[in-house]
Amino acid sequence: MELAKAKRHIFGRERSATGLYPLPSQRERARVRGRYRAKAPSPHCSPVKGENVKKVKLARYFAAIGLLVLSGLLFFSRAQAENIKIGLPSVTITAMPFYVAKEHGFFQQEGLNAEMVVMPASLNIKVLLAGDIQYAATIGSAVVAAIRGINVRTVMLFVDRPLQDLVGGPGIHSIADVKGKIVALSSRGGLQDIIMRRLLTHSKIDLNQVTTITIAGQMALITAIKTGSVAAALLNPPYNFLAYREGLNHLGFSGNFVRLPSTGIATMGETLERSPDQVRRLTRAITRARAFAKNNKAKIMPTLKRALRIDDEDLLSKIYEQHKQVETADGRIDATLIADTIRDARQTENITKEIPASQVFDFSYLPAR
Repeated sequence: MELAKAKRHIFGRERSATGLYPLPSQRERARVRGRYRAKAPSPHCSPVKGENVKKVKLARYFAAIGLLVLSGLLFFSRAQAENIKIGLPSVTITAMPFYVAKEHGFFQQEGLNAEMVVMPASLNIKVLLAGDIQYAATIGSAVVAAIRGINVRTVMLFVDRPLQDLVGGPGIHSIADVKGKIVALSSRGGLQDIIMRRLLTHSKIDLNQVTTITIAGQMALITAIKTGSVAAALLNPPYNFLAYREGLNHLGFSGNFVRLPSTGIATMGETLERSPDQVRRLTRAITRARAFAKNNKAKIMPTLKRALRIDDEDLLSKIYEQHKQVETADGRIDATLIADTIRDARQTENITKEIPASQVFDFSYLPAR
């Protein structure tokens, strides 16, 4: 009897306790012990009730449709982009428009997927003729090929003057001071020979009064100037500015003495006939890139840093500012410079017959002025 009362007392308390604080179910106990993993909530579940549920579903539906359309457009634009290859003799500041056009989307906006291929200047036109590239940036070689009768045209010019400086060593403070001394170039028979001759002639120095030697490598030229092995040498940027940091002397900027186009866009006559729209889109992209670079120095500094592999911002700024001095206004050059360029190339190649400008240059594919 007492035992029955005790059981009723105990079970009654348990029922009362579980009524207020229900004991965990088997599933809840298993969850605590890690034996049960709760089901993920249904994606159709929502705390929003009634009409709001419909609005949420519609919003999600249209967002998904929008993403699909955008993805399709991006895929379509990439699939439709034309692949072109542009041959460069080197990565210098004069090639800046190509890299600005690529990094800042001007090629893509014109439906072009451009690849820059760096190769020796002597190979640029040969590879162009072989069809492995569609465009070449080496204008000197393109002009020579054109006057030899090869169907190559220059359609755009980025610069109309060279960028080299004549840099002097200790005790050499003017071009006149190199008279009777040794000067150095990094190569013979090309642009540097022309620049040196013009610099000396302008300073009324007979070419026979100066000994010209070749020293390969810009840093080797700086060392030769510092040690007095040569009185002066022609240096390209950024090495001219590095030389000035070493205390060497600025004798003359070649762009003040020589007008000579050196970097731009040349292509085969067949390309002009077969793909005139592509050529126009290319020149349009480059034109926009040049304008952007001219008006947004701070924005293109990272592009220059990556392309030229120079981290020194002061050095980059000096290179940028010097480059602005030699840029063409709109990708064209005047009739006088066209005639002089063809004449110089004919003399170099010993070609006596007259060459019409239309055989060498064609600026009709540039954007209208």
